[in-house]
Amino acid sequence: MDIRPVPIKFEADAKVFRALGDPTRQRILQLLLAEELNVTELVDILHQPQSTISRHLKVLTDASCIASRRDGATTHYRAVTQSRDNIAGVLLDWYASHPMDAPLRTRLDRVLKHRAEGNGGFFERLGKRWDELRSSAFGDLFAVEALVALLPHEWTVADIGTGTGYLLPALADNFNRVIAIDPAEVMLDCARQRAADHGAKNVSFERGDLGQLPIKTASVDLAVAQLVLHHVEKPADALAEIHRVLRPGGRVLLVEQEAHENQRFYEMMQDRWWGFDPSELARLLGESGFAAIRHHALRKQVKSRQADEAPPLFVMTADKPLTNNGDKK
Repeated sequence: MDIRPVPIKFEADAKVFRALGDPTRQRILQLLLAEELNVTELVDILHQPQSTISRHLKVLTDASCIASRRDGATTHYRAVTQSRDNIAGVLLDWYASHPMDAPLRTRLDRVLKHRAEGNGGFFERLGKRWDELRSSAFGDLFAVEALVALLPHEWTVADIGTGTGYLLPALADNFNRVIAIDPAEVMLDCARQRAADHGAKNVSFERGDLGQLPIKTASVDLAVAQLVLHHVEKPADALAEIHRVLRPGGRVLLVEQEAHENQRFYEMMQDRWWGFDPSELARLLGESGFAAIRHHALRKQVKSRQADEAPPLFVMTADKPLTNNGDKK
């Protein structure tokens, strides 16, 4: 190591000596001479609380031994190596000339590897807790609501059996016009309030049921009926009514209970039908004029006694065909 005279600035040099007199700060400086690191990475390497690391970083910053830069919400730290005409520069040269001890080097290499893998260490540590963390931050429906945006915005959608309007915010956000239909005025009042609270201006409300929908023929692009069909007296007539209001090329989306024999649940929900066999419901849709009929089972999302008693659900979609030449009627 070359010995060269350096100017002495007592106050500044005293800060440097105090900063470098602590073993933890010496290790931090050695790490930052090797790599640019953030607080989280230093915490992981040195196994010390974030508050402790942050305090040491402030001391080193005040002594002009390290500098920082912002990258979004993260602050990265590095050793100051440009200036060599003061005590800090001489000491930094001296620290840089000494090899890092093996355990510290190993932990640094591990952190750098995780960084290169795109925060792999973070996701590895979370493992199965990632779903819980994401749900607690964003809820469970954001992904489903986002997928609705794939459908054409210019559609008119009928929410048949809207109930309290559970679907209306998502429908109103994604489609040009929404028609909410329900036979119970008290339910419509709840749906109106939900739409108003959401600020939805494109929702109209109609009192009526699936037996005779208050909608013009061939005026709807998508008809949604979730857990509605098992409450109507004549499901076949209801499906024919949905077919009537759909435009050629329009689609129906049904969510229904699978056929079951749970007397308690049937009475509690005041159902007319004990659910449906998917193949039987598909047959009824076909007889009503629908095509491209598809269905699959839905997973239960909650664990509770009532959920255990409830029958499984399935979703079924079908299209109202175009004319033979492929044009809409």
